[in-house]
Amino acid sequence: MSSESHFSYINAMTENKCALIHYGELSLKGRNRADFEFKLIENIEKIAGGAVRRHRGYFIMEDGDPGLLGKVPGISWYAEALAVDNDPDSIIGLVRDEVGRMFSGPALSFGVFARRPNKKFPFTSMELAGMVGDMITKSYGFTARLRSPDISVFIEIADKTYIFFEKKEGLRGLPTDVSGRVLSLISGGIDSPVSSYLMMKRGCRVDLVHFHVYADNSFVERTKMGGIFRRLNEYQLGTRVFLVPYYPFESSLLRLTDIAGHELVLFRRFMVSVSEKIAAGNGCLALVTGDSLGQVASQTIDNMALVRQAVSLPIFQPLITYDKQEIVDYAKKMGTYELSIEPYKDCCSIVSANPKTRARRDRILEIEKNMSIRKVIDETLELVTLCQL
Repeated sequence: MSSESHFSYINAMTENKCALIHYGELSLKGRNRADFEFKLIENIEKIAGGAVRRHRGYFIMEDGDPGLLGKVPGISWYAEALAVDNDPDSIIGLVRDEVGRMFSGPALSFGVFARRPNKKFPFTSMELAGMVGDMITKSYGFTARLRSPDISVFIEIADKTYIFFEKKEGLRGLPTDVSGRVLSLISGGIDSPVSSYLMMKRGCRVDLVHFHVYADNSFVERTKMGGIFRRLNEYQLGTRVFLVPYYPFESSLLRLTDIAGHELVLFRRFMVSVSEKIAAGNGCLALVTGDSLGQVASQTIDNMALVRQAVSLPIFQPLITYDKQEIVDYAKKMGTYELSIEPYKDCCSIVSANPKTRARRDRILEIEKNMSIRKVIDETLELVTLCQL
């Protein structure tokens, strides 16, 4: 096979260039299906540019950057394609020219995969695939093989015929902004960026809140966190990031004694309490955390229950059943893993060295009373700043 990119054949016929976009889950919607489709179109045009035309079950994007379609939740698969009239001779001629230009080699195998959503086309999918396959064999001497061929020729007959040589998998899920706004607690670790990404895939507009150790909120943007924020923003654009210093909590905690092992649960309750106030003032209907059941001491059922009891908003935990390797795999796929493993002084890692796995509720409430937690929360809220990406 030629070393030339599978998509390079597009350059020869720019007047017919387009991107064919298919969605999956949206097709299951009922009367509100159009609302989801229009939101997906809006997101595609915002992230990938170009202009999108809506058809039943698929979209066509002209111009723009097809490479960015992999950043748009709601897309099942997409392909950069050439459009041609629904005429058998035109279809066969275009395939002949492009196969000859793209591929060379005496022993190549090929497969032709045709779909015919447009039933007005005069030939069945199998008949058209046979006609195109016969032409490739006669013209180039290639061997037909449907299982793992060297060359895959895809033909989709719809409003026009779309011919392409590679399918790319999309993110699937739902378009961002169809499920409401949430506020995701994001740390410098591997897990919380993944949980934020998964909520975007379920149609949420995800705002981020980050608690940090610095005296000045602006310092955060100069650390790896700025890279993590920007990477997540690629999947929705316009992300809001709330930066919160944790030193009011630390100062209050340092005045107390005999609290060993309780610090981390206290801190997590403090974080969700502050986050709930931020959420309430900014249209967020739920909080999101990167908890994975049993992964660390703070993520036992007992301790997570204590954290949930600190707020009235729902707390979503999309990673609750994932093991660490599954989370790492997701982080690598979405592009945050290398950023997450860079050194960073994260609050959660310094609050407590030996946290209790089953903190007692009465003891937690007693400590919070002694540290005047409501006053600490109010002081902290005065220090929050907003960064708009």
